[in-house]
Amino acid sequence: MIIEVARRLTRFSWDEEIHRRVDYPEEDLFLEVYTNENCILSRKVNFLNQTEEVLAPGTYQAKLLRKKKPLLKLTSCFHYTPKVVLVSENERRHHLSISEIDWENIRREIEIGKGLHFGKDTSVFLRILRYEDPETNFPLEEWQRADFKDYFLVLGALRALEFHVCDQKGQKSLKKILRVEVLPQETVAILSEESFKVKEVTGIFLARQVIEPDQVNLKVYWDFTDSFWEDLSRKLLEPRKLTWNDVEVRLEVYARKKEENEFSLFRPEEKRDIGLAKDWIINAVPDDTYFLAKLVIFDKRRNKKIEEIAASEELYVPRREEKIVLMPIDERRLFTYWHLDREALATRLGRFAAGKRITTYIKVFHDFFGNLYHHPDKDVAVDLSSADNWYLWVDPDKAYRVQLVAVREDGKLLELTAPSNLAHTARTAPGGAPPSYATHELQAEHPTIRPIESKMGTAEHSIGYLIFHLHAHLPYIRRRVVYGAAGIWQPLGFPEEWYHEALVDTYIPLIKVFEDLLNEGVDFKLSMDISPTLTNMMRCPLLQEEFLKYVEGLISLARAEIERVRREAPHFEAAAWMHLRRFEEARELFLRYGKDLTQAFRRFQDLGKLEISTCAATHGFLPFYTMYPEAVRAQIETAVRDYEATFGRKPLGIWLPECAYVPGLERFLEEYGLRYFFSETHTVLNGDSPSEFGVHAPVFVRGSNVAVFGRDPETGKQVWSADEGYPGDPDYLDFHIKGGPFRYCRITNRYTLQKEPYNPDWAREKAARHAQHFMECRNFRFEYVRGWYWKKPLSVATYDAELFGHHWFEGPLFIYYFLKKLYYDQNQTELITPSDYLARHPTNQEILPPPSSWGDKGTFDKWMYGSVSWMYRHIHEAICALHELAKKAPNNDPVLSQLLTQAGREVLWAMNSDLGFVISNGHFVDKMKEFFFEALERFWQLYEMARRRMDGKSFDERLAQEIIFTRPIFPEHNWEVWKKR
Repeated sequence: MIIEVARRLTRFSWDEEIHRRVDYPEEDLFLEVYTNENCILSRKVNFLNQTEEVLAPGTYQAKLLRKKKPLLKLTSCFHYTPKVVLVSENERRHHLSISEIDWENIRREIEIGKGLHFGKDTSVFLRILRYEDPETNFPLEEWQRADFKDYFLVLGALRALEFHVCDQKGQKSLKKILRVEVLPQETVAILSEESFKVKEVTGIFLARQVIEPDQVNLKVYWDFTDSFWEDLSRKLLEPRKLTWNDVEVRLEVYARKKEENEFSLFRPEEKRDIGLAKDWIINAVPDDTYFLAKLVIFDKRRNKKIEEIAASEELYVPRREEKIVLMPIDERRLFTYWHLDREALATRLGRFAAGKRITTYIKVFHDFFGNLYHHPDKDVAVDLSSADNWYLWVDPDKAYRVQLVAVREDGKLLELTAPSNLAHTARTAPGGAPPSYATHELQAEHPTIRPIESKMGTAEHSIGYLIFHLHAHLPYIRRRVVYGAAGIWQPLGFPEEWYHEALVDTYIPLIKVFEDLLNEGVDFKLSMDISPTLTNMMRCPLLQEEFLKYVEGLISLARAEIERVRREAPHFEAAAWMHLRRFEEARELFLRYGKDLTQAFRRFQDLGKLEISTCAATHGFLPFYTMYPEAVRAQIETAVRDYEATFGRKPLGIWLPECAYVPGLERFLEEYGLRYFFSETHTVLNGDSPSEFGVHAPVFVRGSNVAVFGRDPETGKQVWSADEGYPGDPDYLDFHIKGGPFRYCRITNRYTLQKEPYNPDWAREKAARHAQHFMECRNFRFEYVRGWYWKKPLSVATYDAELFGHHWFEGPLFIYYFLKKLYYDQNQTELITPSDYLARHPTNQEILPPPSSWGDKGTFDKWMYGSVSWMYRHIHEAICALHELAKKAPNNDPVLSQLLTQAGREVLWAMNSDLGFVISNGHFVDKMKEFFFEALERFWQLYEMARRRMDGKSFDERLAQEIIFTRPIFPEHNWEVWKKR
């Protein structure tokens, strides 16, 4: 066993040899951690190779143990056993059902043997015996009245349950009917044993805090042991005959500009008596400045400093560039933000005014092939003392730049910033350029570039192609699910559960569909992209551990639900059994692929059944970062490297996050050998020339070899639409209504809350019928348009993967039946993948697509609401800081490389478009902001560590290791990508 300690986070690892020594059908593998012979952690780690835990400072002993599986012992006085069902949701929540007790025989025994009237003089009680559990503090013994009851909810760490007939007056047991005992797990062997130490982390620390406004805050925090304060009292206070009531501990902050040598007290007018506080925020500090924090003891009576007791390391806040940045939104709107040093600005404007009135403006330029043409009608007067961003109203299909200027009443002008970056507005209709075609041969191989097999010869007789594409993505959230100390837990859809929900509802059912089709000899070809964040979560040991715990919790919960539903609503029992079976199948399949589902998808790609494309590393909204090319490159290069490590080959295409495109992105795709991307419909239809094939063929981006596959809106409406789509059918499982922890009702009627029980057989039949309809619609469409074009028409059906299974429970069944019907029942629609299409048809029209996305209204609006637009200035600042640091960094220092690599990961994570999307929808707003601030604050900590390393100074290596341990995403990320702009 290998034990690594990073501050208070401890990681335990072991190899496969440990598992070979465990008899899993009969035994469990446990990790136990002891201090002073007391077990402070006991965790089942079946099938795992790693786990981690936050531990208090101290010396510990860790053991890997083989234990017998838990056993139940039932003792009954009858010649036949009553029916007893004990279902444990988890260690602290249990469901007990008792039936088929021979009450008539018990009555006779009590009345004859005790001379008491059964019922009048007696009562039935359940005696609950518990193990000691400091977390819940339930009593070790408890008696519950049980007259006329056959079901009991029992909370706590259960030791035993007893069913008694008692004297009603003295509550004395007259007869023990039965006893159910939970036997402790017997240790079979110790497989590994190691000692380790978690050291104290004490001192005063400075860190940069990120908040919404355009300012830099510092957070000062400190942590000291009780012995530290006792030593201070003995050494400093007692010789001076002082007590803690006579003194106060003050926080002093010191600052110096970069060109200065000495620190001076920062804001001496502020008195910071820390009292019982553990941290302090210093708001709105200047940049290009070094800071230092100290704790000082003052004599309150004399207001005299006694002694400095602790000092932090210095922290540098880098200079922030004065600039204005322009970002696209839609056909007529742009967003701009700027940063100006407020004190320097006041001085500049004062000098420039020279006693005259001045007005500050956002000056708007039309950029026409590098020449700037001023548009005075679009200039906006702004008050720079109160505003730092603006939404601009402009014209469609133009490129713009902006600049901040001050204009004096005599007409003299002062430029406050240089002109901004370029930003394009979208088109409202196709342009008038004449159609042109280009030929770009696909010089690459892929297993799906092959004829598809079918019973009716589809490859020879088809009249149209279908790309059925699934976009698989989740944001990287590496946190444990909180189950609650009392064990009362239900899946509630919190962000920490998103990944586990997606595996159970979507990705495992999809793999099961692929396996079933393969086993049945059905050939198919699907297109799919899996985002690097999702593949990294699938390979993350902590999330593998958490998923096993999650799905086992669901299995236990489903067993309890079966008993509850059987008692309370037996007409829902079929749905309850369905949930139990799917959870058990999910666990089995997860373990069958070694807990890493990327291996399953890789297998089907290698078999030629899937073409898997990549996505930007953290699903960053790329049009908002084109002014910083290093950030776009980092997103794409990291994605390509991650794909190669995961799937063993180079990706040929990419899913642009949110299908968001602006002119120029294709250059980055070409740079990394990516030959295609997917887009929304109007990306193709509103090009600079009319699309002669509409969305029935891809187009090349003018001047590049990158193809664009536009979404066919008809395929989306049939599946996505809430009003017309298949998922709204009355026989399907209702997504919104739960009858307890799970969903039991069919939709019945979307306009009423009166729901009927879900019938799995009805739903299966409907999925088959809808698959038939979807196939016939594709065939009919191809029959209708086949004569319009000189090559077979193409339909591109793109969907979020989680529509199938999570939102539309029967979605995987629909895919299963659809693929089977294409194989057996027709020969008109041929499944194809993007690479296969480009290999067959290298000649396609070329256009210049407009800015677009598949968001609301096809624009960037969703990611530029006022509730999220503030985020981008902070990300851009971090990108600039990392770029400047990377340019200066030597590439022969492995420690510095590790720091810069992790800093790059944190910036990439902050670029995640899901944060803005979720906040814009008003969901989990505080949680998303917490994630965002955490990533950037971790970046600034790493930035400071790297700066100190480059200056030859020490840094907190244990803190760096803790940050790396807790976000181990993208092992292949190369920090040098941040150098090039």
